Amino acid sequence: MKRTQTARPPRRIWPWFLAGAAIIAAAVIIFIATLRPGTAGQDGTEPAPTPAPSTTVIADSEPTGCLGGPERDATMLLTAQDQAPHTTNGAVEVAAAMVRWTFRYPGPGSDEATQVAKSLIASTATPEFSDLAAAAAANPNPSRGVVPNGTPFYLSTVPGVWHVESAEPDRVEVSVGSAYVINGELSPQLRSASTFVLVWQDGAWKLESGSLSRTTQDLYAIGTTFTGGC
Repeated sequence: MKRTQTARPPRRIWPWFLAGAAIIAAAVIIFIATLRPGTAGQDGTEPAPTPAPSTTVIADSEPTGCLGGPERDATMLLTAQDQAPHTTNGAVEVAAAMVRWTFRYPGPGSDEATQVAKSLIASTATPEFSDLAAAAAANPNPSRGVVPNGTPFYLSTVPGVWHVESAEPDRVEVSVGSAYVINGELSPQLRSASTFVLVWQDGAWKLESGSLSRTTQDLYAIGTTFTGGC
């Protein structure tokens, strides 16, 4: 789990508008983070001591960026939410799934957005953030002009990165970097950066807010590469 970083004060926005101001059309050099080796296990000579209660979320396996499967529909997103453990990395996986589900054309319809909102949006989210169906209708092109209207595209976490801004047992702020795939072709230059706050409610990670806290250059310079990606 990454150490808490002090980010610039975020601006609240609708989830469908997260990528807008954070997209940089210039070439971005991706810095590949080196994974740290695991710690050595017990030698078996004595019983392991009982650990003290932890006040932080314990990291599990590194985020793949592909939890829930390679599709970009509601089933993928809700499956990722259902499978994500109560850990910081679990919150990262849900945030990555949200990015893959949200930023695409053709995008989800009103019924699908309503279905997702019922399960994925936290009770503490603002009304503006909660109404995914209204946001989808108001902004049919979530790239906001980076991709021409009517052009098929989606965001991929294959060259994606993640960075934990802050973490508590039941609240995680995480930034996710991803790449544009336009007409089936991965762009070598176009990247997106989105930041989400997730809270643990009713036995699952749910989205409370989104913001534009980092530029793509900043995020890709400090982020950790997903181990898989979709």
